[in-house]
Amino acid sequence: MHGNALPLSLGDPMEAFSHGTATLHAFPRLGRTESPLDGWRVAYEHLQQIANLPDGWDGEEGAAPEGHTVAFAAQAIASLQAAGLPAPTLNPSADGAIYAEWHMHGVDIEVIFDAPYEITTLIEDARGALPPFEDKDPMMVEARKALLALAGREQSGRPVR
Repeated sequence: MHGNALPLSLGDPMEAFSHGTATLHAFPRLGRTESPLDGWRVAYEHLQQIANLPDGWDGEEGAAPEGHTVAFAAQAIASLQAAGLPAPTLNPSADGAIYAEWHMHGVDIEVIFDAPYEITTLIEDARGALPPFEDKDPMMVEARKALLALAGREQSGRPVR
């Protein structure tokens, strides 16, 4: 289902997929940005592109995300921004899910939005300070804890692994 417009206009959503890219590699990873707001701007632009994907977006059988999943992911992501947490990189999955990812400061966090309240969180910490986690996390409790730790590392200026 496409046409799930968010309050951004970005032109042709297929531009990001011009090379038939694979799941989770459709958008480039964010590098260092000028400010945290730049990261959030890019995240919302990617979400707009994901919202407008048609079925077959990956050149194969990639499912377009359902509108209710996009809306739920948008609300959840906005709550992370409001909490002052770092912006994710957002990617579509061929099964219609939306991935929010953070890979920095030795922490890997992935939040997978399969449907409203159907969220899986994966957490790995190269430093071992955060316990590994890979399970359902419908209220994003584990994801928020890990993101708070990540934000703390970002503010402390510790070097990236």
